[in-house]
Amino acid sequence: MYKVYNKNMVRLTKEDIKKINNYRNLFPCEIVVKILRSEDGGFAAEITEFPRCYTEADTFAELIEMINDAIMTYFEVPDKYISYMPTYLPTIKTAQKFNAFPVFKIEEELKLKLPIRETVKN
Repeated sequence: MYKVYNKNMVRLTKEDIKKINNYRNLFPCEIVVKILRSEDGGFAAEITEFPRCYTEADTFAELIEMINDAIMTYFEVPDKYISYMPTYLPTIKTAQKFNAFPVFKIEEELKLKLPIRETVKN
């Protein structure tokens, strides 16, 4: 039998483990988040799976942290169980789109066309 410990190596009771698993089961495998970029460069997010669940942050990385915090608040997860909860993360491509991670290499072949072929006349 495996024993579950948190980051501080506190021994969990069977009741704690049961509660942790009950909270974890509330989290969907995937969520949809509408992200808006403000004129001042900050971010706002609406977590569409959960009614009236919104958050905001100055940077994209902070926004991801705030989204996870908003979901844990929505489910009223006690502080002592937060370190056991799942964490939603964006794909690298999404993070790069919002300039959160560096773009390592961009290489793309483009086809460029002239809109209309015109001839010069006197």
